[in-house]
Amino acid sequence: MKLGIHRSGAAIAVCAAALLTLSACSSDSSDSGDSSQSAAPASSAGPTAAELDARAEDLMLAESDFPPGGEYIIMDKAAIDADDDSDPEVTPANCAAIAEMDEGTEAFDRAKVEYSLEDGSTIETEVVLGQNGSLEQVASDIAACPAMTMRGPLDSGGELVAEMENSTEEVEGSTVPATTIISSGTATVGTESVPITIRSTGAYVDGTTVSVQITLTGETAGSWNNADDAFVVELLNKQIAKVQEAAAA
Repeated sequence: MKLGIHRSGAAIAVCAAALLTLSACSSDSSDSGDSSQSAAPASSAGPTAAELDARAEDLMLAESDFPPGGEYIIMDKAAIDADDDSDPEVTPANCAAIAEMDEGTEAFDRAKVEYSLEDGSTIETEVVLGQNGSLEQVASDIAACPAMTMRGPLDSGGELVAEMENSTEEVEGSTVPATTIISSGTATVGTESVPITIRSTGAYVDGTTVSVQITLTGETAGSWNNADDAFVVELLNKQIAKVQEAAAA
């Protein structure tokens, strides 16, 4: 199955893939400051992430869980922190909550798998320990930002502009409630533009955020079918099971 995440299509495919994650929509940081928006409630059922006898990188899916023939890389918190680009400028301002990483996110232990296929496609799975939230708040945040513009500088000195429309979808078949955030539009650098769609499917389980993210650019940006949905849910359920097994240990 070709998921078609083409990094070379536009730099926003890399930038936005790190920013438009379910875990960025709400957090459960204990030292949160002014909460003018509704704070996402923490889960009181089951252990918190602090009780899990595991590091985030210990909970990553195995290479065998992914399609054959790709490059498998695990990034721990230090690698993710070093790799993170600066947040883009986002308008309107209320959309910053879903397009920028929360300031408290770096306080959590996190890790992710980046799996790159030979055709340039990439699949990402991520675990953020200690970051809990509410799917209802996620839906509310997305409903309040149906469209947004992201601007960010490139290493080459130019500027990348992404005009995106946002929506959510319910997830069928996940072992715990989950939501898919869909952000689609056009990324432009200079006179060159490319269609882009980012699909981030995630859930909160045992005080932990888990997500599977797919970014499609170019001709594949509008290509998505039931088989793709099933593949993402399969990966999500495997990642959820990893966290649940650690919680039960």
